[in-house]
Amino acid sequence: MTHGSQSQQDASGLIKSLIDPKYTMKIGNWNVRTLYRNGNIAQAAREMTRRGIDLMGISETYWTGQGKMQLAEGETNIYSGRDDGNHGEGVGILMSKHAARSLMEWTPISERVIQARLCSRYIKLTIIHIYTPTEDADEQTKFEFFG
Repeated sequence: MTHGSQSQQDASGLIKSLIDPKYTMKIGNWNVRTLYRNGNIAQAAREMTRRGIDLMGISETYWTGQGKMQLAEGETNIYSGRDDGNHGEGVGILMSKHAARSLMEWTPISERVIQARLCSRYIKLTIIHIYTPTEDADEQTKFEFFG
């Protein structure tokens, strides 16, 4: 699996196929309102597993920086947050153990956009998770995002 410009050959680990004609993959989205409190990521992972979701976009993580973490039960979370140390916005993609094995590369674009590329025997899948400003956001925030 790669991050940014790392080549697939340089990436460690074996990549497994995600999509199969006989497998129904579920993709979801959740505005968690914060993962900054202890235990919230584990709660999100339990809910994802309970509902049988393989890939779940997460909005409002409130985490800073970018990174990848593996949870105790085997789920993987990639995330992208603010670089200024301010705990606001933030996005992530939470993946089941099955989906995480197919992760080829991922790109943290901003605190509102993250991209993941997944491998399959039949197709390559690109997931882009975007957390846009709401109508209640100030005009400057909307202008910066939408241009």
